[in-house]
Amino acid sequence: MLPSEEIISSINGNDVSTLMTSTDLNEANLSKAIGKKSSEQPRLLMQADEATLSLLIVENNGNSNDKNQSNLTDSLTDDKYKQIESVKSEHTRSVLSLSYNQNIHPTSYLDTLINMLKGNIGCGILAMGDAFKNGGLLFATIFTIVISLISAYNQHTLLGCSKTVKKKLKLQHNPKFAETIELSFQYGPQKFQSYSVFFRKSVNSFIVISQLGLCCVYVIFISKSLQQVMSWYNTHVDVHLSILITMVPVLISSLIRNLKFIARLSALANVCMFVGIFVILYYCTIDLPPITSRTPVAHWTTLPLFFGTSIFAFEGISLVLPLQQEMKSPKQFTSTFGVLNVGTVIVTTLLLITGFMGYLKFGEAVRGSLTLNLQEEFLLSKVVISSMMLNILCSYSLQFYVSIEVLWPIIENKFGPFRSPLLWEIGLRVILVLITFIGADVIPHLTMFISLIGAVACSFLALIFPPLCHIAVVNAGDRGDNKYGLFKWQLVMDALTLAFGTIGFFTGTYASVYEIYGAFRGVTIVTNSSDSTTQASFLS
Repeated sequence: MLPSEEIISSINGNDVSTLMTSTDLNEANLSKAIGKKSSEQPRLLMQADEATLSLLIVENNGNSNDKNQSNLTDSLTDDKYKQIESVKSEHTRSVLSLSYNQNIHPTSYLDTLINMLKGNIGCGILAMGDAFKNGGLLFATIFTIVISLISAYNQHTLLGCSKTVKKKLKLQHNPKFAETIELSFQYGPQKFQSYSVFFRKSVNSFIVISQLGLCCVYVIFISKSLQQVMSWYNTHVDVHLSILITMVPVLISSLIRNLKFIARLSALANVCMFVGIFVILYYCTIDLPPITSRTPVAHWTTLPLFFGTSIFAFEGISLVLPLQQEMKSPKQFTSTFGVLNVGTVIVTTLLLITGFMGYLKFGEAVRGSLTLNLQEEFLLSKVVISSMMLNILCSYSLQFYVSIEVLWPIIENKFGPFRSPLLWEIGLRVILVLITFIGADVIPHLTMFISLIGAVACSFLALIFPPLCHIAVVNAGDRGDNKYGLFKWQLVMDALTLAFGTIGFFTGTYASVYEIYGAFRGVTIVTNSSDSTTQASFLS
């Protein structure tokens, strides 16, 4: 299997975003790197890959004269290119380096579809029951489909922008998420160009936030599951103690630096995830109450929480670019019955079934993860919870690895070279692990954390950046009056998506923060509607 296939097939839902980072080198850093002593050249030249050179040349077009461009392009001779490739071949395989590799064994339609399902079905699907509680059976069903359609539209938009940028700028590589955003602004109108670097850094920042936030969710999930299992043996453990116990295996897994070994762990995690989901769905079909016993539309104060959780479950936009790049026939990815559309339908169906059945089965008692609603009397409960805990533990190392791949080059460029880079990297890993555990310990409520991360980071990555990218690309060239399509429908879609994402960001963030504040105050808000009572519980 191609290394990049290994990574894509091993990534769990919501966490793919990470394949899309780009290097943070600018022209000054590159010139400084080329001027270093020969003993330091391998490490520095390794960072100046072909993708970075293309990006620097594009940026130079608007800011430098021809002489500076010539100096930049001539600074790396054929011998230095050979040296770069030699260093790359010995370098530990990483998400960043893999994202630029050419395909050796392209994937088929079915392979790509399976990889997409693996990448989009993760921890978020287990929280859909709580999302339906915050939205209501009818409202949540309709708006889950709406969010799915908007997400699919933005994924098509991002793919189109990446293709346009590559063609117009004659790039030799396929630009990834952050680079696509930057080059779109750089290629766009004059007023967009000055914000190109800012938006690339913003994409990378939100990727790190979403990844570390997901790691916090994983820690809370493992600790809550540990509490649940131990309670079945009449052993009650405080949530803070369970989080502390969880730190030992998580810290060990975070120190794994070999991506190939991490990918194998994640393959095992995917098997555990799918088995656990199907067993949970089977449990939800036992002794179902009447559908009229559940609220069709929840109180408006909890609707933003539904948005945050649902967008968290759908946030897989960063996966689409490398998946298409991997295919034997890339056109099959975006066709009418292509991988993207078919995969979106399957993922949406699973999310709808899980959320609908979870809320219908457990009602207001549904927890932040459906595994927490399993009873000891159910024969497969311990098997399911144990497999899901193993799944999350294995997944933590991969999601954590991505954050390191984004942050470590920045730290190394700013403060390096280090005399003992391995020790510094281990120190960075330990610090980030402690940050995730502090976050989990401060807010040990699964539903609140999922909703907060979805509203803050995922809304930007999935709903705000793609339409901005599209607007920049469309306004770059002279495409006539119909550049947005008939009746300017694409501009209308971009505007609606931006409005939806912006409103969701502010309302979802406010609702999540307010609920977290209420949890610390020990407050429970009960809101009455005309025909039902909806409780906004602060227990996860």
